[in-house]
Amino acid sequence: MPLQEDFKRRLEQVLGAPTAPFREGLVHRVIRDAASASRRLRLREDAWGNLEVVYGRGRPRLLFACHTDHPALEANGDGTATIVGGIRPAALKGAGLRLLDGDGSVAARAGATVKGRAGVVRLRGGRGLAKGTPLVLDMPGVRISKTRVRARAIDDGCAVAACLAMFDRLEAARWRGCVGALFTRAEEVGFAGALGWTRTTKTPRSTTVVNLEMSNARPHTPQGKGPILRVGDRMSIFDRDVAAELEHAAKALAGKDGSFRWQRALMDGGACEATVYAWSGFRTGALCLPLKNYHNHAARGGVGMEYVHADDAENLVRWMVAYARAFGSAPVARTIAKAMDKRWRGHRPKLKRTARRAGEGRV
Repeated sequence: MPLQEDFKRRLEQVLGAPTAPFREGLVHRVIRDAASASRRLRLREDAWGNLEVVYGRGRPRLLFACHTDHPALEANGDGTATIVGGIRPAALKGAGLRLLDGDGSVAARAGATVKGRAGVVRLRGGRGLAKGTPLVLDMPGVRISKTRVRARAIDDGCAVAACLAMFDRLEAARWRGCVGALFTRAEEVGFAGALGWTRTTKTPRSTTVVNLEMSNARPHTPQGKGPILRVGDRMSIFDRDVAAELEHAAKALAGKDGSFRWQRALMDGGACEATVYAWSGFRTGALCLPLKNYHNHAARGGVGMEYVHADDAENLVRWMVAYARAFGSAPVARTIAKAMDKRWRGHRPKLKRTARRAGEGRV
């Protein structure tokens, strides 16, 4: 299923906005503009700068969640810069760096690692940069082809665009339900925004939170095979009922349209914000896209644009829309429990009849 024009437009808007941990304002501007342009969307900001956008009336029982930052660097005012987020210093050597909110020209180049100072690199041509100046990699904002979506910051900008496209499609269909999206800050430094949100939100713990991520593609989760139902990460296993609901929605979509593809996997190469929501008591699930050049680490060394398969991205939005529309209407957990009971009734008589022989070690 090729990218639809509504999603393509959102990808260009979001991925064209440079971002960094604690410096997410340009992406937030895109989100705010989208919310203000729709009568069906409501926006609120919490004390930590996280944004919540709600479609429809009332309090949503389902939230899709994603982060709005991406690894970057911050000048130290002495000709060096500190890496903010998960980029290996060795990969940066010689890479061009731009001012986050500048005109796109190269402000400096990353040099060698500073000995004894973890995550600090020397800058060539960056002596005049004031302390705290945010720097991003010198790369185009977004390039979209029939098979790939490429950008400096696919992680997690593609998920942000997916949420906005979901709202667009629900509004175009005049859906009368309610669903929300949570856009968090500073995930790349250790879930800062999500941790703040969980500690101060008045959102009931019975709310379902489905985290959206771009996860490093692995041999068992290749690109082009569909978005992934992520059952867990390196730190946690997520809610079984939410996983069953997401799987039910995926199977229903695949039954209607053979072009819809999806995967299911434990993505334990890293941790994601779903762990924060799960440990905070929320009903938690997760979806992700297999990502190449994760955190801009190019396969052959150095840095490169991140990319996902265009079909995977489009199918993620379709999955989100389907799950939002079906949420709460299909008692999936109850259906599975009934299926288990039916199997037990079939097995019980013979299991009971043969128990003594098995206990005595007889055939």
